[in-house]
Amino acid sequence: MRTFLLPVLLSLALPAFAQDALQLTLQSAPRALSLAGSPQNLASLVGGLTGGTPVQLVSAGPAGFNRVVTFTPRERLSPAQAAARLELLRRDFDLLGVAQPAPEQVAATLGVAVRTFLQPDPRQATPEEQAVAALPASIRSAVAGLPPKQALRTVELADQQLIALGTPSAPAERRLQMVERVRDGGGYVAASAGATTFPPLSPLVAAPLWQP
Repeated sequence: MRTFLLPVLLSLALPAFAQDALQLTLQSAPRALSLAGSPQNLASLVGGLTGGTPVQLVSAGPAGFNRVVTFTPRERLSPAQAAARLELLRRDFDLLGVAQPAPEQVAATLGVAVRTFLQPDPRQATPEEQAVAALPASIRSAVAGLPPKQALRTVELADQQLIALGTPSAPAERRLQMVERVRDGGGYVAASAGATTFPPLSPLVAAPLWQP
């Protein structure tokens, strides 16, 4: 994942070996975070694969609860092997069209038995977090790791750019591409487009640098 996530991940209470394995995973398997679902899940997953410790993956459950999946990897891998294994899993899910696999799916691909239970969610989700949770799975994956407010702003700018380019009702794949380009800071062109502007561009606005 991008370098701005490293301080967040490496600030977790991890031994030096686990921190090195986590950093290597971020460098060589940049999409591992979307596979794990959260920085905490990724740290637990890498620690389990490299240190043989129990893995705990947490995801959203019923209102007021989190769903927790726990398992212990069958084999202990080197940091490089763990990063390669996670990258391979991410590619497999991509081929299946699964943007955000459930923790049970991740565990199943590792061939381990899991235990699943619910635990109370001690934190009340903010309106921004609820709005991000309501986004399509592929869009959520594209903005994973961003603060909720920034994630929503990224999607808003992408939608405005699609309107400016004359595609206010863009297909899901094109919308995802635009969200990724705006997130990465490329392809966005300022234009006189509001939330529903159409026709999109004023004659005084420069032609777009990129067409979807």
